[in-house]
Amino acid sequence: MSRPFQFKYFNVIQEQNAHKVGTDSMILGAWVSNGYKRILDVGTGTGVLALMMAQKNPDAVITAIEPQPQNIQEALANFQNGPYHDRIMGVPARLQDFASMEKYDFIISNPPYFDQDYKAPNAERNQARHTDDLNIYDLYEYGADLLAENGRIAVVFPDNLFEKHLAIALDEGLYAERILKHLDPNGHIKRYYVEFSNQDKEDINIEELFVKDAHNNYSSAYIQLTKEFHNKDLSNNGGK
Repeated sequence: MSRPFQFKYFNVIQEQNAHKVGTDSMILGAWVSNGYKRILDVGTGTGVLALMMAQKNPDAVITAIEPQPQNIQEALANFQNGPYHDRIMGVPARLQDFASMEKYDFIISNPPYFDQDYKAPNAERNQARHTDDLNIYDLYEYGADLLAENGRIAVVFPDNLFEKHLAIALDEGLYAERILKHLDPNGHIKRYYVEFSNQDKEDINIEELFVKDAHNNYSSAYIQLTKEFHNKDLSNNGGK
């Protein structure tokens, strides 16, 4: 039995979801820009990013789509039990089948990204972390169609897919505007977090983040970044 993940202002039940709340979503949700009114969370899973976006954007209405029945049911429960239930709508849908009368000024996704990697025996975890249900091309093609003028799309993916994501996004008229590199204690890139916009700007804001040091202690930068979401003191290695 998986324990609920306790955030500062809400909890996330994760019994049914094969992909639990982790560092990827925590960093992405804490790092992205804010001030949006209409937000779309693609592949919401537990609903964690939708809840984080509701906290960061107090005037926003969030739509969270998720194709897996057991996942969307759990996300709906998390939304209903949380403080932002009147501003988050969960929809059982794939991005490829989703339509909206109005465009979104912000789209966020922690997508399935282990394209062509070895797949684990657990079929649900495979679907959560591989691109069978949502491939990279569809993510940007359908995402760009739903994006308002001057809107942004935020995505996380591993180092080996960096060039592929940027190239496919560019084909859809999306340009990298902000980039965060998540580094391991040895300085190797583990993940890229990227905000894309439909405006081609000369200067790209590039940042780096160490989550933990060689002694497995959280960095001050990570603690500062996520302090409005973590419900425990990370200064002593997460209170352990």
